[in-house]
Amino acid sequence: MKELRKYSQFESVAEMDKSIENYLTEYALNERDRTVLWKVACYSVKFVGVSYLKVQTLADLTGYAKRTIQRSLKSLTELGILTRIDQFKPVKGGYSASITVINPFKSHHVETPCEEATEPTKEWAEEDLTHRETITFKAKASIKKDYVEDMAHELDQLVSNDIPVEFGTLALNYFDTAEVYKLWSKVQLVIKKHAYSVANPTEFAISSLHSSILAKKMNRIRKDFTGYFYSTLVNKLSVAQRQITGFLKDVFL
Repeated sequence: MKELRKYSQFESVAEMDKSIENYLTEYALNERDRTVLWKVACYSVKFVGVSYLKVQTLADLTGYAKRTIQRSLKSLTELGILTRIDQFKPVKGGYSASITVINPFKSHHVETPCEEATEPTKEWAEEDLTHRETITFKAKASIKKDYVEDMAHELDQLVSNDIPVEFGTLALNYFDTAEVYKLWSKVQLVIKKHAYSVANPTEFAISSLHSSILAKKMNRIRKDFTGYFYSTLVNKLSVAQRQITGFLKDVFL
């Protein structure tokens, strides 16, 4: 795993974040590519800018099909944002896997890692999914045992109070538990007012939280984050509710 360090082109996570912000500003990336880039960055913290997530793992993390992820990685690679290095073997007798390198914005068009891949062996059995989200709204240090245990305890508290584990897991990377409760109360309010017939409101809540976090990262939120999140969720769920209502009218009228 220490072999990954030689591919890193950033001095810090903040430096990587800045490059990603510049990419998102410079390029009109579609939602698929933005999501994949964001997710790759989330898992490129231990060795800054470098990860070895499998394509299937990225598909599971984002909800996209495997072929969609492959197309996205190809697109991001062609733009020079990412570099893919295949057949990586970290230790003698270990397993190989493709690694993904995020290139610095200022030099992505001319500089990419030039290390040669090693001889192929079996596919890497398990990825190192230890990660920290690349922007932080609450002061959390790099992942350590006590941090992981604290986060697990916080998540247990949220789940015991009927907050979905998926929402809680994402939110805890950025907010303390009090703020997560506040955000979830907004979700419940929006569902009651605007999405009483939507079958999967939690998915919209998670999507809205992702969008709001990205907007915050790109300095698009000038006032209150909670208010921005609320408005984003209202828009998404209102559209979903109107679609359901329109369908019912077509069926019964």
